[in-house]
Amino acid sequence: MNQQILSENQSLICEKLNYIMENSTPKCETSAQHQLLRECKVSIKKVEHSVCRMTGELRDKHMDDVASALPLQTSIAVLNVEDNLKIPEYARAMTSHLHKIKGVSEDVPSVVRQIFTDKLMGAYNCDGRCEKKALVKLKLFDSILREIFKLQGSFDFERGVKKAVELSHHRMSQKKFAKKSKKEAH
Repeated sequence: MNQQILSENQSLICEKLNYIMENSTPKCETSAQHQLLRECKVSIKKVEHSVCRMTGELRDKHMDDVASALPLQTSIAVLNVEDNLKIPEYARAMTSHLHKIKGVSEDVPSVVRQIFTDKLMGAYNCDGRCEKKALVKLKLFDSILREIFKLQGSFDFERGVKKAVELSHHRMSQKKFAKKSKKEAH
């Protein structure tokens, strides 16, 4: 009796697996569709930028200020941006610009890399430990970026910021190592 039930269940599982195999899209085809979708998004972004330039939509003093300030390279630039974020129009322009940088991605490190240079990021960490400055105390991170990535939730956002800091510090150490290796080779 039990053997018969097991045999029937195996037959049902086999039928369902065959149905899934017949109706599923091959991985290579799915990958090609994703690649095509990414290329379309890039093309659309370029066309949108060109159209906005022709129509003059991009001409906004605060948007120009934000775009020219990023990526931040010095602590003075960070202080200037923090002061400017007290102006509501500038804060809206910063939010809008960072939304454009973010796109549909939920990748915090890629956006942070567009905001801070690796050299400047070397002076920061998330909570200001080890004689470094705290990113969470910056309005740019605590308000603006948190708002942009609000769908992620607080835990995932903070984990993304920590990963961005870690990746930046790693890139800087790799550059130092490469520079040291070059000097030793000569």
